[in-house]
Amino acid sequence: MMNRKKIHWLIDWGVILIFLLLIWCSWIDHDLWGKITYIAPVIVFLALGILFLNHVSLIQCFKSRDKEFFLMCGGILLGGVNMILVKSGIGAIFTLADLLLILYLANKVQLDFIQLGAVALSCLAIWFFWQFIDHSTYDAGDVVFNTNGLSMVIFSCFCVLVCYMIYLVISFFSIPQWMCYLLVLPFVYFLTVRVFSFNARGILAAIFTWAVTYYILPKKKFTIVLVLGVSLLLPAAYVYLWKSGATDGVMILGKRLASGRDRIWDQFFNVFIQHPITGIGSDFEHMIPDVYIKEIHHALLDLLFVHGVPVFCVVLYFLYQRTKDIITAHSGHITAVCLAAIYGMLAAGTFENYYIVTPYNILLFMVFLISHAFVQQKAAASSADL
Repeated sequence: MMNRKKIHWLIDWGVILIFLLLIWCSWIDHDLWGKITYIAPVIVFLALGILFLNHVSLIQCFKSRDKEFFLMCGGILLGGVNMILVKSGIGAIFTLADLLLILYLANKVQLDFIQLGAVALSCLAIWFFWQFIDHSTYDAGDVVFNTNGLSMVIFSCFCVLVCYMIYLVISFFSIPQWMCYLLVLPFVYFLTVRVFSFNARGILAAIFTWAVTYYILPKKKFTIVLVLGVSLLLPAAYVYLWKSGATDGVMILGKRLASGRDRIWDQFFNVFIQHPITGIGSDFEHMIPDVYIKEIHHALLDLLFVHGVPVFCVVLYFLYQRTKDIITAHSGHITAVCLAAIYGMLAAGTFENYYIVTPYNILLFMVFLISHAFVQQKAAASSADL
């Protein structure tokens, strides 16, 4: 009969295989993506639920009065109630629940080298395929298999791949920070060239944010508020500039400054301001019939507009806490590269729903888990030396 540790390990592998299946189905074949995209959030929710039960004691959560556990549950429950109150479709609750579960579990789930490596190896294969092999013409009307969508795919894979590479290198070798800087430069170069060829301005901004964070930005807690603040205030600035006429005729990489996002954000905000507590729900056809694109194109604003201010504050709390965990771990190389990945993803999420949807949220989860795995590894080594 298998012991408990073996069962625990096998359950983790089962969840990883589910994640890998979703990633491969979403990013390699258009027909598979079309079949999986609508049920993917539910599958991720079930997989995260299994991880929760495998790594967290539910009884202990109640005994210890775990504040974050109750806050997570309260956020999900309130999101569901709000959607019922505004007579919305309930499907979007899984987007919220997945993100809150990811942020709750980010410092509790510990995967080993090989398990994390399986995800990183898949990211390497997908990144390499879209980076160097497939140079076909992409359908501009598609969601994933267009230049913007594929830029997000290769950027996401890059983030996990580089985080795991640095984690692997510093776990076995003692190298200075400057060597890590040099090690990732070829990946940054190839990524930038490919994304520039796509004219994907949002991901170019994400790469810029990644590079500035990794090479320049102080690894301090105040930067969390700075990055989140910029992500939230940028849409307001875009809308103001559009209404003032200051952006008329302004083109960047052959496109209007905001490519219509300014109008979309303005329309959504005008409806949201009437329902700030409950949010407007996900039935955009009913709530905003005149908006020509039924997507908010901003991860944080999507959560705010759909679920309301109280639920949004819960999400901000968890985002702040988990990012702070990376900074306060003082893990040097890992802090730098994982923080760069998180901030880069937040920057990309300023122009697309991105990291709140599957399978991008899985890779956001992996970045947090790589940081947590190194912290636990370092703690175990310190205990062994005592």
